[in-house]
Amino acid sequence: MTTQAGEKNMSSMKSLLMRAWRERWSDIQWGITVKRLLTRFAEAEMCNLADLILQQALVGTSPNTLVLSYLKHVQSTQIITTASVLKSVMKYEDLARPYCIKSLLELVTGMLAKISSHAYSEDSIALCKTLQQTVNWALQLAYRGLQSLQDNKQAAEYLGIVDRSCDLVAMVMKSESSKALMYIAKFEDSESARQLEQTEMNVRGVFNQLQPACITAQLKEKVEGILKGIENIYVIPTTSQPSVSMTTRSVLSTVSVMLNIEAVLNPTNDVRPIMEQLILLERAKKVERTDLYCLILRACFMGMIDSKDGTEELKWAAFTYLKLPLLFAKFSQKSPLRDCSKDLETAFEKFLNYVPLLDLTDSKCNCDCLSLFLKKLCTHGLLSDAQCKKLLARRMKDTQKPKTPVQQNQQPSASLILRAEPTVASILKVQLYNILQTLDADYSKSQESLLGILFHMLSGRSFELILAAAAATGKLQSFAMKMIKFNEFAKQASGDTDQAAQTTALLFDITFLMVCHIAQLYGSEIISSNIECADSFFAQWVKRCLPEDGKAKCLDNNSFQPDPLKVESLLQQFNAGGELKTSHTKWQDVCNNIPFTVQEVLYAWEHGAIMRDTVRTMMGNIKSKLCCLPVVVVSWLCTHISSLNSTARMKPLQMIDMLQQPVVHSQTPDTANQYYSERSTLMNNIILKMAADLLPATTNKTSLSGKSDLHATLKQTFLASYRKGWLSIQALHDLEQLYCTGGAEWFCETLVKEMLQFTRVEELEHAVALVSAIFFIDMDQLTLSLLHSTLPQILQGMSFKPGIVDPRGRALIRLCVFCIGATHTMKGFPRVPSSPMKSGGKKRSRREVEIEDIEFGTGEARPSKIRKTQDEAHQQITLDAEGFNLDLIYNREETPSSPTYDVKDPLNKALAALFQLFTDIVTDSCISPKTGFVLSFLEETIHVGGDFSRFILQFMPKTMVPQLLKMLPDDFSTGFILNVCDMNSAAGRRIAAKVVSHHALYLSRQKTV
Repeated sequence: MTTQAGEKNMSSMKSLLMRAWRERWSDIQWGITVKRLLTRFAEAEMCNLADLILQQALVGTSPNTLVLSYLKHVQSTQIITTASVLKSVMKYEDLARPYCIKSLLELVTGMLAKISSHAYSEDSIALCKTLQQTVNWALQLAYRGLQSLQDNKQAAEYLGIVDRSCDLVAMVMKSESSKALMYIAKFEDSESARQLEQTEMNVRGVFNQLQPACITAQLKEKVEGILKGIENIYVIPTTSQPSVSMTTRSVLSTVSVMLNIEAVLNPTNDVRPIMEQLILLERAKKVERTDLYCLILRACFMGMIDSKDGTEELKWAAFTYLKLPLLFAKFSQKSPLRDCSKDLETAFEKFLNYVPLLDLTDSKCNCDCLSLFLKKLCTHGLLSDAQCKKLLARRMKDTQKPKTPVQQNQQPSASLILRAEPTVASILKVQLYNILQTLDADYSKSQESLLGILFHMLSGRSFELILAAAAATGKLQSFAMKMIKFNEFAKQASGDTDQAAQTTALLFDITFLMVCHIAQLYGSEIISSNIECADSFFAQWVKRCLPEDGKAKCLDNNSFQPDPLKVESLLQQFNAGGELKTSHTKWQDVCNNIPFTVQEVLYAWEHGAIMRDTVRTMMGNIKSKLCCLPVVVVSWLCTHISSLNSTARMKPLQMIDMLQQPVVHSQTPDTANQYYSERSTLMNNIILKMAADLLPATTNKTSLSGKSDLHATLKQTFLASYRKGWLSIQALHDLEQLYCTGGAEWFCETLVKEMLQFTRVEELEHAVALVSAIFFIDMDQLTLSLLHSTLPQILQGMSFKPGIVDPRGRALIRLCVFCIGATHTMKGFPRVPSSPMKSGGKKRSRREVEIEDIEFGTGEARPSKIRKTQDEAHQQITLDAEGFNLDLIYNREETPSSPTYDVKDPLNKALAALFQLFTDIVTDSCISPKTGFVLSFLEETIHVGGDFSRFILQFMPKTMVPQLLKMLPDDFSTGFILNVCDMNSAAGRRIAAKVVSHHALYLSRQKTV
C-alpha cells in the first residue's frame, strides 16, 4: 500500500509540474500549489521531488529555464533541502549535453552562495558532506572538460564548462564558512576527501599536458588559481594572536629559573621532564629552536656565575657539562627531522655575542668554559670538529678578558667535574663491583681495599665531585645502593683480631656517613625508592629516624623497642674511663639503642643526677671512635627538641653543641684515629644541616612570624627579582622557604596578586614569565591552588578589586594555561623530588580525603553522575537571540554516560571544576569582563595547540561554544570554532557545523544593517 501511495503521489506531482509548465506559472504560484500537495507526501518522497523536476528540465539538449526556476524556488523556500537538490544535480556528469551542464553549474553556484544560511536550518553534517561531494563533482566536470579540450572537441562549449566549474570552486574557497564546512566534512567523510584529492591530481595532470593554444589566458589563470587554492582547502584557518606577546628577555627569566630548579634543587631528575617542559615553553611562547638553545646556554652560564663556592657550584658545573649535552641529545631524538648540529651551531653563533657573560664565566670558573663545553658536545656527536674550531676561533677573536695564566692553586670546577664523570663509572663498574664479588670469599682483604677507596673519595672535594657527577649522569642511586650493601656487610664486627674488628667498624662508619650525606642532599627517595635495599638497616633507620623535608619523625612511631641490657652496657662504655667495644659488636643494635642511652643521660642531667662535665665527657666518648653515632644521637635530639618548649630545649641544644666540638687528641687513640678528620668533617656537615632544617631558631635564618611578614618578604623578593630580570639562586632559596612556611594557597595567591599589580603590557609580560617560572618550585601543588582557589576567587570578585580586564586578564590566562601544560607534561614521568621543601605544599582537607576514600571503597563513579546532571541542566540553553535556536543540536547528540578522563586525578578534577565555573559565567544573562575572560582562555589554549590543547578542551561542556557565540559573536572566527570543537567526535563536528553556520548568518546580517 505504501509503494502504491508513493507512486500515486509522484504521478500527481508530475502532472502538476506539467500543468505549471504549460500554463507558464510563476515560481511563487508554483510554490504555493506544490506546498499544499506536499502535505500528503512522506519525507522520502519529498527528496525525490528534485529528481523529478530535473528530469523534466533536462529533456532536450538545452535546459528548460522555467522548470529550473521552480527547482530554485522550492530550494530557496526550504520546501526541499539544499542537500537533496545537490545530490540530485550531482547525478548529471555526462558532457554530451554541455548546455545543460552549464545551467546546472550556474544553479549550484547560486545555491552555494547561501549554503551557510541553509546549514542553519538543515542537517548541518549532511550539508557538509554534500558540499564536499559537490566540489568534487565540479572538479570532475573541469577534468572532463579539459580532456575534451585536449582532444579539440567543441572547444567553446567545453571552455564554458571549465570556466563555470572554476567559478564554483573559487567561490567555495573564498568563503570562510564554506571552507570551514569543508574542513568538518573531511573528518566526517574521509573517503570523499580522498576522492577530492585524487580528482585534484587528475586535473593538475591534464592541465600540465594541455597545449597553450587550447585554452585562453584568462581561463588558464582561473585553473591555476583553483589548483593552488584546493591544496589548502583542508588547512584550518589561523586564529588571532594573543594580545600579550613574549620577548626573549621574558623567556630568559623563565628558562633560567627552570634550569636553576633543575640544577640545584632536582639534580637527580632525568632529562626528559625538563625537555618536555622546555618544548611546551617553546610552543607556548612561540620561540625558535635556535633561540631556545641560546637561552639555555645563557641561563647555564649565568647560573655558574651566580652559584656560590661549594655544593651549588659543583651542581651547576655537573648540570652544564654532563647533563646539558644529554638534554640537547634528547632534543635531537625528539625532532629527528631537524638538523640538531646546525641548530646548535646557530645557537652558539648567537651566544657568542654575549662576550661579557663568557668572559665573566671564565674568570669565575678559572678556565675556558666554552672550550670545555664544545669538546663535550663533540664527544656526544652533537657538533663536528670543524664546527667547534670555527666557534672557538670566533671566541678567541671576540674575547675581551686579559690573557692571564690559569691559577694553579684553584682547580676549576668544570674540569674537576669532567674528570669525575669517568671516575664514577670506574668506581661503579670496576672497583666496587669487584669488591662486592670477593667480599664473602676474602672478607678481611676486601675490607682493607674498600676502605682505601672510600677514604680516598673523602679526601678534599672528591666526594662532592663524585656525588655531583653521579647525580647529573643518573648513577647516584646505583652508587648509594652499593654503599648500603657495604654497610650491610659491616653491620657485625667479626674476626680473630682487634684490627679486623676496627676495620669493620670503620667500614660501617664511613658508609653510614656517606649514604646519610646523600640522603640529606638529594632526598631519601634515592634510597627508599629502590626495593632491593628496602629491608636494609640504613633504609629502615632513614624511614624511622632521619629528619627530612624540614620535619622531624614522630617519636611514638618508632617501632624499635630498646634492650635494657645493651642500653646499660652503652652507658658504661661512654662513661668516664669507659671504652667503646668493637669486637663482636652488632653496630645496628648500637645505633638503635644509643638514642635511649642518650635519653637516660639527658633525663639524669635534667634531674640533677649528673653534672655538665660528665655529660660533656660522655658526648666526647660517643664521637671518639665512630662518627655515625653522633649523627644518630643528633637525629633523636632534634626530634625530641621539636616537641619541647623554649625553656626545656636548653640542655638538649647544649648536647648538640658538645657533639659538634672538635675532639682533642687524648680522646682519639691511635687505633681509632685513622681518617678521623675526614669522617668528622662529614659528620659535622650532616649535623649542621640537620639542626639548620629542624631548628631555625639556632641558625642565622630570618625568623618569619605572621602572614604580614611573609607577605612583605615575598613581595620584596619578587620585586627585586623582577627589577633584576631573572631569579638568583639565593632568591630561589628564599622563595622556597617562604613556600614551605606559608603553604601553596597563600604563596600562589600572593604571587598572582603581585603580578596583577602591573598595568603595562611589557611589565605584565615579564611578570608572567617570572611567576610561571617560580611555580616550578612545586608546579603540581601551585597549579592546583591556582585552579582551585586563586582563579575562582578573582573571577567571583572575592579578591583583587582592580578586575581582570585586559591586559591583566590575558596575563592571568597565560599563567594558568602554561601551568596546566607544565603539570600535565610531568604526569608521565616518575618524580624524584630532591628539594627538602617539596612537601611543604597544600595539605588536603579531611573532607577531600573522606570523599576519595568513599569513592575508592565503593567503586562508585560519583563525578559521572554529577557530570550527567550538569548536562541535563544546561540542555535548555538556546541561542534564541537574533532568531538563533540550537535546540536541535542537543536533542540529537549522543551524550556519553561518563567522562573519558580519570575523574580521580587532581588536575582533572580541578579543570572540571574550573569549566563548571566558566559555564556559570557564560550562562549568566549579564555580559561582563568575565565572559571575555572565558573566551580568551579558550583562545590561549588553542594558541598553544597540539595534544595539550585537546587535553584541556575535553573538559569543556558542549553548550559553552554556542552560548559564547550568542554573547560575543563579534569576537568569533571560523578558525577559533574549528580549533575549539573536537573534530574527532560526531558531537563536536555537529556543534562546529551549526556554530559556523550561525556565525556566517550573523556576519551576513551585520553587512545588511
